[in-house]
Amino acid sequence: MKILEELWYGNVSPGERSMEKGSRIQKQMQKQCVLESKLTESLAEEQRLNFEQYLSLAADILDANCLDSFITGFRLCAQFTHEAFIETDAPFANLTMDKN
Repeated sequence: MKILEELWYGNVSPGERSMEKGSRIQKQMQKQCVLESKLTESLAEEQRLNFEQYLSLAADILDANCLDSFITGFRLCAQFTHEAFIETDAPFANLTMDKN
């Protein structure tokens, strides 16, 4: 039960991941940061504040979406596990099992 112990001690954090240097997503994120900086610099103070609020809300929505995907995936995995180890329904009877 190593995973439960790791969870208990707060060592399991699937959201904390890093990306490989030079990967496609890292390059896209770098471009996004450059564009965000250019855009932010070109905006008036009120526009910049509105844009920052927009980015914060977008991040909150993305975070909620990621959490929902994680929960959905975890539940699907639990259903697979339950069916694989608990369910006994199958198209044919297992003749090698004792029915006593």
